[in-house]
Amino acid sequence: MSHRRAQANHGLNDIKRFFDQPPLQYLGLELAVCWILDCLLAADSYPTALMNLLAERHPRLRLSETVLQQAIAFLDQQGAIGSYSQRCPSRGRPRRMLHLEESYRAEAEELMPAWHRWLKDTESTSAAPQKVTAEVLSR
Repeated sequence: MSHRRAQANHGLNDIKRFFDQPPLQYLGLELAVCWILDCLLAADSYPTALMNLLAERHPRLRLSETVLQQAIAFLDQQGAIGSYSQRCPSRGRPRRMLHLEESYRAEAEELMPAWHRWLKDTESTSAAPQKVTAEVLSR
């Protein structure tokens, strides 16, 4: 019964706000693997930078640390990535840098058209409802 009352307090403005500021979308394992490969095709990186870069380049997308670690473990088991330590002057301990194994580069590049298509579709889908909803709710 209390659940119904809570819903009754929400209005159309709350629904409009949902479309104006859509919730973040967290990547699953398959998409996280694609994101990591996309980044590592360009340059070596470290796990935290991969998460931060996703949020910077694709503001509606996020990657949880758990899924990131699962994706890294998956790629490591596949032999697709390796790692090495890199000392950073601003940090006390070395960073664990990830790199794409050259023998896996062609397979990673084969995944990129589907990954980029998914990104494009996701970004265009998130923009389209905002316009429609604003028009409908302003009537």
